[in-house]
Amino acid sequence: MRFQPVKNFISGNDRFILTSHETPDGDAIGSEYAMYCALKILGKKVRIINADTMAFKYKFLDEDGVIETLEPGETPLENLAAWSLFILDTNDIHNIGEVADLILPKIREYFIIDHHEGSEEIVSRNHIEEDASSTCEVLFQLFEEMKIPLNFSMAQALYVGIVYDTGSFVYPKTTAKTFGIAKKLIEMGVNSNYIFARIYESNSISALMLQSKVLASLELVVDQHIAIQTMLKKTIEECDAMYEEADTIINIPLKSENIKVSIFFKENHQGILRCSMRSKGNIDVAAIAQSFGGGGHKTAAGFKSKYPLAEIKEKVLKKLQPYFE
Repeated sequence: MRFQPVKNFISGNDRFILTSHETPDGDAIGSEYAMYCALKILGKKVRIINADTMAFKYKFLDEDGVIETLEPGETPLENLAAWSLFILDTNDIHNIGEVADLILPKIREYFIIDHHEGSEEIVSRNHIEEDASSTCEVLFQLFEEMKIPLNFSMAQALYVGIVYDTGSFVYPKTTAKTFGIAKKLIEMGVNSNYIFARIYESNSISALMLQSKVLASLELVVDQHIAIQTMLKKTIEECDAMYEEADTIINIPLKSENIKVSIFFKENHQGILRCSMRSKGNIDVAAIAQSFGGGGHKTAAGFKSKYPLAEIKEKVLKKLQPYFE
């Protein structure tokens, strides 16, 4: 059966830790919370532990405050060998922050549910649906097959994940199946207008100031087909903002018909540099991200840079150049 390996993993374990990628987004938080509720319904012991704090705009999903943030150097449980780990919305075990160092080596076993492109080895031993719009779309179908009833909180969390990872139903992996699932969730009482407002219209003033400064860094290169934006650690501090509040800035340049690729170089509060990329058409930014140890979708990908800003900028542009020759 389609979800048999997932069901075997669930039935073979009683205690689960759920986690996702660094700087968790709507699909990460939505899938974690929905899976948390589903496992609780099945009588399992469950905790959600992420390496990074979620953005304020998603806190409405976590009514009971169950989503935890791992403190640096913290061991959250004494007997981790009795627990198993679900990794959601990423198939890169190096992309789960300190969870990879402090939890992953000590747990009983782990299993990945994801929708990003992955290696043959990763895909074969986990559940990865590369054609799905989001991890939340995959989970909805898993819960259906397992006959786990959805409550309103689960439906809302799943809808948030789908809306976020489809860019409000416009990204390439949005299908008729995606719309069908969204329809069922709305029929359960999910308010689409409320969700849109929470995700896209609830940023703080500091986030608005941060966006202004990042947009001021805009560079247009390669006949104005590639947009580059930069956010340094000091920029976040000057605006008294959160790193997570910059998650949608990368999409702004793509509103121009002429821009084919948007690149966002961003430092977090610890000075760690990441590169996010979005593209249109046949430009495969996932392949570029993978070459630097990252991953993602063909049109949306990213990686953590081990090079200084000027050097990684040059390297990324060099890999994009063939698409414009």
